[in-house]
Amino acid sequence: MRIRVVSSREEIFTLNPNERIVHLAFRPSNKDIFGLVETCPKIEVIQLPKSYMATVSKSIEMF
Repeated sequence: MRIRVVSSREEIFTLNPNERIVHLAFRPSNKDIFGLVETCPKIEVIQLPKSYMATVSKSIEMF
């Protein structure tokens, strides 16, 4: 499987709807995660750098 790296918020809306694994190279907000799920409804994995996990919203973990 291919991992798609997204390095900016603007790039989320240009993704292929069939993307399944996405790595976010920036600190996402809830709005960014919801936009990603809407843009890529078949998404299975959203990766974040470990250093961002402590500072992102806990509601993001529901996805």
